[in-house]
Amino acid sequence: MIRTVAGIDVGNHTTEILLARVDGGGVSTVAHGQAPTRGRKGSPESLHGAAALLHRIEVDAGLRADELLLSALRPVDTATAPIPPAYSPSSPVRSLRRPDASTPAGAGHGVGRHVRLTDLAASATGEPVVVSVDAVTDFEVAAREIGAAVDRGWRIVGVVAAQDDAVLIRNRIPIDVPVVDEADVEGLAPGALIAVEVVEEGRAYRAMADPIALSAALGLPVESLHEVADFCRELADSAAIAVTPRTDASAPPDADGDHVDIRADGRTVRYTPAQAHAVLRRSAPGIVEHVRLQSVPTAAQGLAVHDAFFTNLAAIDSGAWLRRGVADAQGTVVALLAAEEAADAADTLSELTGRPARTLSSEPLAAAWGARTTPGFPPGSMVCDIGGGTVDLIGDEKTVVAAGAGESITVAIARVLGIPQALAETVKRTPAVRVEGPHVAHEEDGRRVFLNSPAASDAIGRLCTRGSAGLVPFSNRLAAEEWRSLRLAIKQETVAANIARCLTAFDDPPDALVLAGGGALDDELMRTVSEALRPLRVVVGRADIDGVHGPRFAVARGLVAMFAQQ
Repeated sequence: MIRTVAGIDVGNHTTEILLARVDGGGVSTVAHGQAPTRGRKGSPESLHGAAALLHRIEVDAGLRADELLLSALRPVDTATAPIPPAYSPSSPVRSLRRPDASTPAGAGHGVGRHVRLTDLAASATGEPVVVSVDAVTDFEVAAREIGAAVDRGWRIVGVVAAQDDAVLIRNRIPIDVPVVDEADVEGLAPGALIAVEVVEEGRAYRAMADPIALSAALGLPVESLHEVADFCRELADSAAIAVTPRTDASAPPDADGDHVDIRADGRTVRYTPAQAHAVLRRSAPGIVEHVRLQSVPTAAQGLAVHDAFFTNLAAIDSGAWLRRGVADAQGTVVALLAAEEAADAADTLSELTGRPARTLSSEPLAAAWGARTTPGFPPGSMVCDIGGGTVDLIGDEKTVVAAGAGESITVAIARVLGIPQALAETVKRTPAVRVEGPHVAHEEDGRRVFLNSPAASDAIGRLCTRGSAGLVPFSNRLAAEEWRSLRLAIKQETVAANIARCLTAFDDPPDALVLAGGGALDDELMRTVSEALRPLRVVVGRADIDGVHGPRFAVARGLVAMFAQQ
């Protein structure tokens, strides 16, 4: 009996439908199509959009589906959140300087015991000290007391101040020492070791950004060196450094504040979002239970999740080696995979179309069935379905589903460039040009080319993407080569890093990883994934569904294949 069925993949970003005839175990594709997903995945709005797309495909094909096939729908919410800079809860050091501080003074570096300004009235100890100035002390008072202490024999090697008074203090004291302001000095224990440094203008030497030197200066145990090295990555481009050993336990989140609940060693631990960042990026998916982020609407009151993935935009900036100020590297891209599946999706779609609809399988399983129709599919390979919201890795024995995929790239680009997400979705995929004049443009590979038609006045002097209607400007700060570097860094820190994280859940890496889904159409993403997995010697290739559709329609085609086998 020949049946006509529709495999329907309602994704976080796009909805794809494949219409096919099934005769016994054989499948013959008749038509296919795609459209942007309306609203949140699994919502009534998204299912209305799927029904409209199905109607359009059926009308064009002159054929009506007898039955509709879906996979279980689980939405992902992707947004930026103002999470404080990430740090590991187990880090042996902490930075005193606030991340947005910008006015240090003096030059050089030093290490000394902490002495509060008010304690300088005591006799000098003869050892090197770093003086702290609290938020209520006037800069003139601070400078006067420091000068008097120097006259009495105090050996001051640095100053950390709570207010932005570094220049004012430095100009009034008789010694040339680094002065780091906008520092968190409240609660800093007297006698604690502090390493301070202010980098001289025009110099790139940072003594205290060296993990070995910093560990030695602060007397840290050698077994903590790897943690210190992770911490020092954040110091690599800092104009000023003020670091002290972490002696107290990390403060728990406020009862009514943002938090992330993570399972560890058989128990649930509540972290602040900043603490959770490092834990999530180093752990396999599936350890998160609950997230509350008041800046993300769906998680403002708390959301039960299966996975969460955070990408600190400051790490993207460091990875691209950007000039400061050309991109907004503040905030964190957050991807949250809901724990609960969307309810009654098949029933809703059945009511909308007047046809029986059923949920046939999970999305990862359907994607694997579809991807294995790729000609030359290597035996024993893993399938990686890169969608808008999730990365799904499917092996022979295990499946891993992780939050954070194509929409994370889009959200990150929209934030760092300050452009709408619709434009970010376009510029993330293709090379750009910087228009130098009405007839000349600068390509990302350094070539200067003549334009086919004169550029509009608003495009001249700006970085542009090539759209269907011509050149679309999106930045006046970035050079073409800088944008390419930033774009690759974003893809590396979001999706490529996420896939590498997922592979840690498997005992052994595969010989080959076959990428499916819309994300696999991006050559740069394929390249960054290959680079991320290069140490594991994993071959990265692209699915070609039925040898016709490329990497798209893997889930929709897989649903049809599974129906045919049943």
